[in-house]
Amino acid sequence: MTDLLHPVSDQPPAASDRPPAVPEIHRLAMRETAVIAVDVAQDELPDAIGAAIGEVEAAMREAGVGLAGPPFARYLAFEPRIRAEIGFPVQRPAPHVGRVFPGRLPGGRVASIVHIGPFDGLEQTYGRMHRWLAEMGLAPNGPIWEVYWSDPEIEPDPANWRTEIFAPLE
Repeated sequence: MTDLLHPVSDQPPAASDRPPAVPEIHRLAMRETAVIAVDVAQDELPDAIGAAIGEVEAAMREAGVGLAGPPFARYLAFEPRIRAEIGFPVQRPAPHVGRVFPGRLPGGRVASIVHIGPFDGLEQTYGRMHRWLAEMGLAPNGPIWEVYWSDPEIEPDPANWRTEIFAPLE
């Protein structure tokens, strides 16, 4: 009965094809990842994400492991400091290279929402998703992650950046 009330799409459309700020439910396959674990203060997070993305990308290139999607940050804790795994999905299990470790993004049912704009507006999009989940009688069941569909080096205007937020569901 739950799936009738909360339909699940097996093939989520690309973030570029989705309207912003409209939550949806999808079913994702588990993904192998290569990540760097960070433990930083809130104001250090943007620099930590940028550095980790570059380091993971270089380590996987060196190891001959292809990237299988855009970078992400998976948030494990927010207080007193932010603990996160930052990296990429990869085409095969990643080797341990320096600070880079193999990981996984969970499969299963997830809620997602697309944010368009600068990162400082993400809090509003998170709020919209959490309100929607509460209205639907749902709640996240594990760490939430963000996928960064826009590369600031290719798209320098933050107003056009696309970030997709994922929340695992039971």
